[in-house]
Amino acid sequence: MLKTSKNELKTYIDDKNLVGCCAEYIFATRCMQQGYLVSMPLLQTSKYDCILDVNKKLLKIQIKSIGVNRRRDKGKNSVQIVLARTQDFYNREDVDYFAIYHRELDGFFIIKNNQQRSIRININGKYKENFNNFALFLH
Repeated sequence: MLKTSKNELKTYIDDKNLVGCCAEYIFATRCMQQGYLVSMPLLQTSKYDCILDVNKKLLKIQIKSIGVNRRRDKGKNSVQIVLARTQDFYNREDVDYFAIYHRELDGFFIIKNNQQRSIRININGKYKENFNNFALFLH
């Protein structure tokens, strides 16, 4: 069996499609560790990446990732991430939450879908309480 540390994995993965796929499985694993049931669609055509069963309520999750070498705004430690490229936004009927994987921090920002097109992420900013806060799915 190949052994790698988290840092080695972060350095190894450079392909954007592979990074996104890994982020989906990392998210699913961490949700299962929190006691949530996770389902993933068989086709890549759905607008969500997974469904969480939270106390018998099904939540549709869209998973995004921020790469290690992502450009930051000058003088700030924040990263702008586009949530929807081919449309204006994800409808609330299609996606309940975004889970944004930050590779450098090795964690997820859990953000409710308010039909925003993009979002600014900073570990000390507006969404600092959302970092690895899987309890947000209970609300």
